[in-house]
Amino acid sequence: MRILDFFFALRPLVLVPAWSFFLLGAAAAGALQPFPATRLIALTLVLIGGYMVNQVVDFETDRLNGKGLFLQRGLFSRRTYLVAAAVCTAGGVVVALAAREAPVRIATAAALVLAYSIPPLRLSSRAGFDLVANAAGYGVLAPWTGAGESALPTGFGIAGALAVGAVFVHTTLLDLPGDRTTGKRTLGVVLPAGVARGVAVALAAPTPLLLHAAGWPVAGAAGTTALLCLAAAVAPAHCASRTVCVAATAAFALAAAVAWMPFGPALACLVVGTRLYYRRRFGLTYPAA
Repeated sequence: MRILDFFFALRPLVLVPAWSFFLLGAAAAGALQPFPATRLIALTLVLIGGYMVNQVVDFETDRLNGKGLFLQRGLFSRRTYLVAAAVCTAGGVVVALAAREAPVRIATAAALVLAYSIPPLRLSSRAGFDLVANAAGYGVLAPWTGAGESALPTGFGIAGALAVGAVFVHTTLLDLPGDRTTGKRTLGVVLPAGVARGVAVALAAPTPLLLHAAGWPVAGAAGTTALLCLAAAVAPAHCASRTVCVAATAAFALAAAVAWMPFGPALACLVVGTRLYYRRRFGLTYPAA
């Protein structure tokens, strides 16, 4: 159980957007053969390191938002998290350097994910910068890392950044209670909810056209995201921010599974395993249906 606890403390489902855009970028650039496993492992390690630091820094915010379990319940110490974060971050950068697989991009990802949480920058608490950091990290850096030495189609990174940014706006609305209480100044905190939903629509609207050349699965995922954001702006009572975040993430994950078929079964196993673990360990349904 201790090993399982640590595995799920890494919050592997949080990695799904990064994995999805990595695979979509590799597919769009024709870089899936041979499969870029080294780059994916290196990116995953630095992201895990950053996420663990984020959980330490946002201990109280996560508790108030109902996200915290492992640190908040004393299953692991903050020191353990920080040591694991240092090992993962350094390991990811070393792997990329040793294999000469996008080392600059991996190092940039490591710097960005740490700057997102750690003062004095702490981009996660700076309205606007939080949006740019997420959009650039997931929508641009992840697919660019997946592409390797190959070129991405024109507009792919821009469209990815816009789509990610639109969904991120809704994540800030979900986290409003804890963020306000702890003094975080996210985009969702500083903007009225209606304005924030409008921003999400404006960001998502052009993405289906920009991603048209990348194929129907990814363009369809972008279109789904745009429609969800529109529905959440027009009828927020019927299309909540949680629906936007979950469904948009699932749409891009499905597109990634079409691009690289093993991703679908692997992700399904991870979701089922996560639900079983959280139900048995904490009596919770996560991820929620």
